[in-house]
Amino acid sequence: MYLDSAVESLTLAIELFNRPSPIARDHAVPMFLGHAFEMLLKSIIFQARGTVRDKGDELTHSLGRCIGIAADDLVVLTKDERALLAAIKQDRDCATHDSIVMSEQLLWVHMRSGISVIRRLLRDELHQDLGELLPGRVIPVSAEPPHDLQALVEEELATVAALLAPGTRKGPDARARLRPLLSLDGAATGRVDPPTEIEVSRAEAALRKGTEWQRILPGLATLSITPVAPGGDAQDVVLRVGRDADAIPVRKARRDEEALAYRSMDPFEEYGGKLSAFGSKLGLSQQQGYALIEHLALKDDDAAYFCRKTKNGNVQYQGLSARAYDLGRKALEQGLDVADITRRYNETRALKRSSAQAVR
Repeated sequence: MYLDSAVESLTLAIELFNRPSPIARDHAVPMFLGHAFEMLLKSIIFQARGTVRDKGDELTHSLGRCIGIAADDLVVLTKDERALLAAIKQDRDCATHDSIVMSEQLLWVHMRSGISVIRRLLRDELHQDLGELLPGRVIPVSAEPPHDLQALVEEELATVAALLAPGTRKGPDARARLRPLLSLDGAATGRVDPPTEIEVSRAEAALRKGTEWQRILPGLATLSITPVAPGGDAQDVVLRVGRDADAIPVRKARRDEEALAYRSMDPFEEYGGKLSAFGSKLGLSQQQGYALIEHLALKDDDAAYFCRKTKNGNVQYQGLSARAYDLGRKALEQGLDVADITRRYNETRALKRSSAQAVR
């Protein structure tokens, strides 16, 4: 069922890409391509796990969760493919909730590289041939496919700069063209959520000041289009995340640090799991969940735990990310003695309470 849905959505994405009318094309293609990937990854995850829901969840996995499982747990996505899928997810989110404009070449890169990944996943994970599911004549073609991603970016930003020129009053059009570039840039540096309006404004302001695009979009400076292997499909496209010697250094900004273009995603979305519900999500009691958090030292892992405190040092918010649940499941699957870690957790807690009372 998931595989059939994936093929149907991919068919519509290709049909919309190839249509002569431009109406809704920039929005519809990313939306259907994103849905195709979500359904395809769900079929792969279901084949491996027998479920596409986390325990306690009413809904099936989101596209972001599917990408995380496929890359981190099942290891069926490469680093480059993960970056591409993250960009497609962000474009889909922008197309659904905002507005985006993509040049013909940039849209082609997303569409054609997406098909290259789908073809490989179908072949390697589901033993299916895309050529048997879709006729070869429908695969998107281009008389002049782009070969230099850097030149494509510079061309796009030249268009954005022209829209931002004084007196043009085309700021909204410029921002719509910036969003897919920010999405692809963020995906190259590990981001999974679409750019916010504040981040788009920051990039727009930097462009108005004449800042080098490599400093505004450092992730894009590391991307390249890999040449087709001998004997391969001339239309195949694979994006590579590289580190050129002269590339701008890229790292995740600290929580208290401003970044040039944008920072990591909203912690209330990324770390939305309640500590009190951690155990129940894994089929454990609440106390066992607390013990597992302590045993795995999740509070020391910035990618698994987030805590915001007031100026007085009181906890204002704390939450767990999907990584925390993945680490918990892996520990349980490896035969962790839950009773033993819970006993030791309770003993430690009791000792701390006794020490606190003695001090008083």
